Amino acid sequence: MALSAPSPVPSGLGDFYREHLLELVRWVDSWAPELCPADLRAYVRAFERLPLTAQRLWARLLLRKGPRFIVSDLAYEEVGDPAGPVLALVLGGFLSLEQEVPARLAMLPRATLLTLCDALSLPRPRDQRRPALEATLAAAAPALRARSLLPLTVRREQSRTHARLAFAFFGETEGDLSTLVLSALQRLRFAQGPRGAPWPSRAAFEAAFALHEAADGTWSPALRMPEAAGLRRRLFCALAWPGLRPRDEARRGRGLWRLARHARAAGEGAFALRVLGALPKAVEGLSSLRWLHETGAREQEAWRLAALDGTLGGEVARYDYGRGRCRPAPKLPTMRARLVLPPGRQSGRVEGAALRHLGAFRGWHWENRFPAWVLYLSAADLIFAPSPGAFTHPQQTAPHDLFTEAFYPARAEALEARCAALASGAFGLGAAQGLWHRFGGCANALVPRQLPSSALWLALGALAQAPERWAALVAWLLRAPLRCRRGFPDLTLLSKGGELSFVEVKGPGDQLRPEQREWLTLLPRWGFPATCFALEAAPDVG
Repeated sequence: MALSAPSPVPSGLGDFYREHLLELVRWVDSWAPELCPADLRAYVRAFERLPLTAQRLWARLLLRKGPRFIVSDLAYEEVGDPAGPVLALVLGGFLSLEQEVPARLAMLPRATLLTLCDALSLPRPRDQRRPALEATLAAAAPALRARSLLPLTVRREQSRTHARLAFAFFGETEGDLSTLVLSALQRLRFAQGPRGAPWPSRAAFEAAFALHEAADGTWSPALRMPEAAGLRRRLFCALAWPGLRPRDEARRGRGLWRLARHARAAGEGAFALRVLGALPKAVEGLSSLRWLHETGAREQEAWRLAALDGTLGGEVARYDYGRGRCRPAPKLPTMRARLVLPPGRQSGRVEGAALRHLGAFRGWHWENRFPAWVLYLSAADLIFAPSPGAFTHPQQTAPHDLFTEAFYPARAEALEARCAALASGAFGLGAAQGLWHRFGGCANALVPRQLPSSALWLALGALAQAPERWAALVAWLLRAPLRCRRGFPDLTLLSKGGELSFVEVKGPGDQLRPEQREWLTLLPRWGFPATCFALEAAPDVG
């Protein structure tokens, strides 16, 4: 692609923003013509024909909020006089001249609106707030046009095409040019930087984009049709277990709630209940609870156990369809204590009180962060190893199948070899540190980007003293990496003898969830002491 070469500009920014936009454009331009969607190809060719200053201005406009702009406000230092670049963008189809008077008035400050009323000799309304002023001036739109009193404004076009371009690069609809700029400013590293067309066909790209649009709230009536069951389940996986997206819990909750209604309309009551069960607590409402009650506890228990059956084996209560009730699960060791708990519901209040009461030699409130770090420092090279279809864009934080059932079968031989090396001691603490030097600091979906603390290395060193336990824990996580995000005990404790143990803390009225019961059952099998610590609030006599 013969893009214009950068030229010297009087600003220190130079082509900073344009260069990041070129990354997106060149990424799509590298695709084979038969794979690249027609609208993206046309976007790239139209951008290629723009003058250099127009390309710089377009990159700036993509970073600004809102679709409308006043031309006089677009005089950036690296662009210069905006008249020529704006004209080029209008001729190229990237901008259009705004003709609607109300839309142009909405962009002006209140003081300018008052000045326009005086210029047209219009009586100022008694209520001089914005809505009244805009209505008064909109009624005099012919006079405003005749005297050319309104500043020239433009509207940004090609928004949907650019969103598709960003999706091709980031693999998600939440990514845009500002994401790329922030990644550069934060100096984020990514383990994979594939090149070439990531999608096997145009149809695959369109299907993936439609799925992400649906997860973001752009719903199609086709989701209500009975034949859309497969798409509804793929959408449920994208919403209920977000490995790479979406980040907004409120939007995710709205998406799950709407998906449940679509499933119920299609006659899939059990699946609709399963979707409701994945709702974030922040958006659970009385309507969903009322629906669960109306549908019946028996069906609710049936779908819950069916969903857990593939991962929990026989370690939880099973539904006996003949007797119409659940068989009891095995009892777990539980400690109980009455403690003065901090007031309120702030995060960590009961865990901190339990940690102080236990008085361990070393103890940390890590929850699911500990298994995530163990998995990352034990198999980061295997997780980020090239695999067909697993990596499709440069700024990817995990393979697409990391949190799906297909992750382990696609890498079974390499993962089993790593578990064997862990069990034999061939892969020890030094090897884990080597993985950190290689992959540390890479943006990823498992652990935060910051350095692991000295306490974490201390706990990992204690884990390395028992290779069989380390191998068993990693093997369980590799079978389904989603497990490192759910239900791990709250407290990680280290004794003076270097033995790790784990404690799940439950405050007053709290109950063990199935995934927590699973961890408390499995950890002792591998040799880790694990227990539940139930706290009751004692009166504060002080």
